[in-house]
Amino acid sequence: MRDLEVYAGAALLGVLAGMRTIAAPAVIGQLSRRAPYVGVSKFLAVGEIIADKLPLTPNRTNVGPLLGRAFTGGLSGAVLCSGRKRSALLGASIGAAAAIGAAYGAYELRRRAGRKLHVSDRAIALTEDVLAGSLGAALTAHFSDSEALA
Repeated sequence: MRDLEVYAGAALLGVLAGMRTIAAPAVIGQLSRRAPYVGVSKFLAVGEIIADKLPLTPNRTNVGPLLGRAFTGGLSGAVLCSGRKRSALLGASIGAAAAIGAAYGAYELRRRAGRKLHVSDRAIALTEDVLAGSLGAALTAHFSDSEALA
C-alpha cells in the first residue's frame, strides 16, 4: 500500500468523524477485527445516530462536539497510519484537520440543503447517515484487504 493511499485513508476517516463522531472509530474497530472493539464501536455509532436527531443535541461546530470530532478523526487517522507502518503523528494531524473541515462543511451543507429543498432537518440528517455509512463501509472494505490493525 502506498503512502498516499494510507494518508488519504486517514483524511477520509477524518471526514467521516466530521460527519459522525463515532463512525471513524467504528471503522477502526472493524479493521482491528477484535470483538470488543467491534461491538462497542457499533453500539456507540448507533447511539450517536439516534442522538443526532434529538432537539437538545448541540451543534457539531460548538467547541465540545468539534473537539470530539477532531479527537476521533485524529485518533482514527493515527491508528490507521501506524497500523500500516506510516507516521502516526502525520495520520493524526490529517485526520483531525479533515474532521474539523468536514464538520463545518457538513453543517453548512445540511443547513443549506434544508433551506433549498424545504425538507426537515431530520430528513437531511438521515441522508447524512446514509452517506456516512456508505463512506465507512467503503473504507472498511478497502483497508480490510490487508492485515488487521494491531
